[in-house]
Amino acid sequence: MPPAYPLIEGFWIRNYKVFRQISIGSSFQQSVVMDFAGEVEPYELTPLTLFAGDSGTGKSTILDVFAFIADCLNHGVQDALAHRGGFNSVYHFGGSGPISLGIVYRPCAEPWSLTYVLNIDKDKRNQHPFVETEAIVYRNNHQPDNQPRPILLFQNGEKMTRLIQPWAGASGLALEQIKRTSSQKLALAALAQIEDLPDIPQFKFYLDKFFVSNYIAGNAANLSPSRFKLAPAGNLALDLKRLKDKNSADFPGILDIIATRLPGVEKINFEHTELGRSILSFKISDHDELIYPSQLGEGTLRLLSHLTLFENSIPTPLLGIEDPAAFMGYSQIVAFV
Repeated sequence: MPPAYPLIEGFWIRNYKVFRQISIGSSFQQSVVMDFAGEVEPYELTPLTLFAGDSGTGKSTILDVFAFIADCLNHGVQDALAHRGGFNSVYHFGGSGPISLGIVYRPCAEPWSLTYVLNIDKDKRNQHPFVETEAIVYRNNHQPDNQPRPILLFQNGEKMTRLIQPWAGASGLALEQIKRTSSQKLALAALAQIEDLPDIPQFKFYLDKFFVSNYIAGNAANLSPSRFKLAPAGNLALDLKRLKDKNSADFPGILDIIATRLPGVEKINFEHTELGRSILSFKISDHDELIYPSQLGEGTLRLLSHLTLFENSIPTPLLGIEDPAAFMGYSQIVAFV
């Protein structure tokens, strides 16, 4: 059954930071971009996926891949790489070939999936990074042959179209405009302007709104700062005030829901005074007196910070949570929602 909401079904990463290559979930392009012998059994990515492992194994890098693509969409490839120290800093040591990133995306309630391929290489003459390959491919699981059908393929940074299957409303002028896109820019941004392709603008919005929640600013050094929710104790009350302003009628009920998800917390109290102060307090199980954020463990405050994101009236469609279980006695975990 097709999902009732947009869903990422799989992705691959090649030659990006700690990863020489990795493939997660279902990806029919694996045999094209990955080096392995034999078949890899695909598995389903669920609406909530957890990545657990030791430090340095690539949990944060997985989140950064999505932030990197979003930065490429908004600022161009060179700026996105420069923000991370340049091409050589991002490129996997000892790798061969371009940086290759791919995402398999299922639109809402549709039988087909969309695969986006982005390869980035460095020009041997001037050492500038450029978009070596950019492709969008559809695959309809209800078709008997189930063959991939490309609608767009640019190669060698020249933005020359190898194959475009015709679609309604795609004028020659629009396609020429896409082909003239600089090799420093993603054609996906221009393609999303064509109104007759509803899946493409939705996919671009999905990536563009990707958001990483990280409680400690120091852990965000290698990721895109503009996409981080940095919520030390001093900002947590402000986050709740914004949540209250957006959901004034439902706010008490939202706090009650969040309280049930915080271990040991019976009730959350929030007051914004006429003097502009935001006061946050907690009723703890088996304690009569209220306690305040400075008296709570950092793990509980971290969890509260993340949970506020789920209760926004218009939540981000794709959310990454960095180390949600840190300071709570568990192994390090990255949640990808």
